[in-house]
Amino acid sequence: APPNAPSGPAVDAFARNFLNGIQSPSIQNRAEYCGYFFLDGSGKLRATDPISGTFATCEMPAPQPGQGVIASYHTHGAYDRGYDNEVPSSIDLVSDFQFGIDGYVSTPGGRVWLVDYQTRSTTQVCGRGCVISDRNFPAIEPGDPVHQSYTLSQIERRQSAF
Repeated sequence: APPNAPSGPAVDAFARNFLNGIQSPSIQNRAEYCGYFFLDGSGKLRATDPISGTFATCEMPAPQPGQGVIASYHTHGAYDRGYDNEVPSSIDLVSDFQFGIDGYVSTPGGRVWLVDYQTRSTTQVCGRGCVISDRNFPAIEPGDPVHQSYTLSQIERRQSAF
C-alpha cells in the first residue's frame, strides 16, 4: 500500500458502498467478484472493475508497487449451507497479509469485513444486512455464531470445525 494510503471510516464507507453495488450480481450468478481499491493519480479512491470468479474462488493479478493499491475486495456470493462464507477464509486473510494490504469481504448475509494487515485480524465493518443479502440466507444462522472479529488462528479453527 502507498505510504499516504487512507484508512478508517472513509475507506470503510467506500468499500461498503462499492460492495453493495456488486452484491446482487454476485448472489444471482453464484460467483465471487473481486478486485482492488486504489488511489488514482489525483489521490482519489477508486475500484478496479470486478473480476468474476467461481462459487468459491476469484483469481486476480497480484498488485504491483506503484499502482496505488490500498486494499483487495471480494464478495462471497450466494448462500450455501455447505460453506462457512459469513466470515473471511484463512486464504482471504493470508493473501492480503502476503501482499501487505488490507482487504474487504462481503457475505451472503450482508456483512462487510475488513481484513486488517496491521493487526493481522478481521473485523466486521458492519453486520448482517448492512449490504444486500441473499434472500435464501436463513433467518436463523446455522453453525457457530458469527463474532465481531477474528484472528487468523481463530478463523483456521472455525474452518476446521465447519
